[in-house]
Amino acid sequence: MKIKLNGDIINTDSKTIMELLKEYSIDTRSIAVAVNLNVVKKDEWNNYKINNDDTIECLAFFGGG
Repeated sequence: MKIKLNGDIINTDSKTIMELLKEYSIDTRSIAVAVNLNVVKKDEWNNYKINNDDTIECLAFFGGG
């Protein structure tokens, strides 16, 4: 299926958010994920089905000052 991941259009066989994160080796420890501008809770990533033409953003948090 074709989706937009962090601004890039990609093709993936992943069915869930967690599969997608593993496929692209995205560190899951300190990120938030939004699908079509809706934040998806981390405990839902294993079961949240992604669909063709979804827009998925992985947002990392950084400390600093």
